[in-house]
Amino acid sequence: MTFAWRLPVACLLWAYSLPTLLLTLLVDLLCAPFVLAGRRVVDDESPRNRNASLLILNWNGIDFLRDLLPSVRTTVERTPGDHEVLVIDNGSDDGSAEFVEREFPWARVIRLPENRHFIRGNRAGVEHVSEDKDVLVFLNNDMVVEPDFLPALLDRFGDPDLFAVTARIEMDGEQVETGRTRFFYKRGVFRQEQIPMAAGVGDEPALWAGGGSSAFDRRKYEALGGFETLYAPCYMEDVSLSYAAWKRGWRVVFTPDAVVHHVHRGTSSKVFGHRSVELLNQRNRELFFLRSVTDLGWTISHAIHAPWNAVKDARWTDLRLQFQAMIRAIPRVPAALAARQRSRRTTRRTDRDLLAAQS
Repeated sequence: MTFAWRLPVACLLWAYSLPTLLLTLLVDLLCAPFVLAGRRVVDDESPRNRNASLLILNWNGIDFLRDLLPSVRTTVERTPGDHEVLVIDNGSDDGSAEFVEREFPWARVIRLPENRHFIRGNRAGVEHVSEDKDVLVFLNNDMVVEPDFLPALLDRFGDPDLFAVTARIEMDGEQVETGRTRFFYKRGVFRQEQIPMAAGVGDEPALWAGGGSSAFDRRKYEALGGFETLYAPCYMEDVSLSYAAWKRGWRVVFTPDAVVHHVHRGTSSKVFGHRSVELLNQRNRELFFLRSVTDLGWTISHAIHAPWNAVKDARWTDLRLQFQAMIRAIPRVPAALAARQRSRRTTRRTDRDLLAAQS
């Protein structure tokens, strides 16, 4: 698409962004008295124990599981406490569930009748976690963990304001992910960053805990409602959940001592295809901003700069894909605004304070 066409097409985004801005401001204004009246500050608590439930979501990943599950067994055996491993099978037809039950009987298989994808699949898995497990560890099936993965995650729990601990990610080839996560804000848009590893890096704040390589305080996770179906089937749910935790006054920590090796998007690309994955990502980034970012100036700037940011992003993302993503976001705008109001009742940090807390 030539530049002559990019600008008119990008400006069409105003047909979405400006009415959405007005709706957002109106809902914020009308709900303000109810938000203030319903303000709740919940005392922070540490997990009662550090017993973990490791949840592995799987769809037709028998080859991935051959590599992952032995490494999981090793790290569990090296970790004091009473832990469990749940394999949530998303309606696989490659014999994954039978394979796990036969070869790894110490893992409990939760069979779902169809592929519920990442968010709904993991939510179904959490329903089967044993009552005495106070830490949830979510793992993608396309991973292998180092022996000290689990103890390194669990050792960090203890402070009452700690929400999640996220692991160091190693990848073959291009290092797309590292686990060291940051946001930066400019002209109405948040950019997510995976910061490269460097010698001497220790524990440090992370803006979000990866949904397939992190441990979460179960009570805090459930208090926030878990991974939201707003973003179904997948993408941005872990960013949104962590962002809500930060705004509630909790923390996310990155530790380089817990290491996973990841085949990037090994399952999602098989299910959706590359273009659909990018479309989901773009749609959910927009929903995230509506749902999570309540700063007045940033909200206005986000809508006004929509065409500018679209043209700029067209250098690496198809502009038509961006426009299509905005169209697909429209039916979910009411749900995003409703979640936005619920979160405002428990906010302790502003958006600007949240970004400052990264450093």
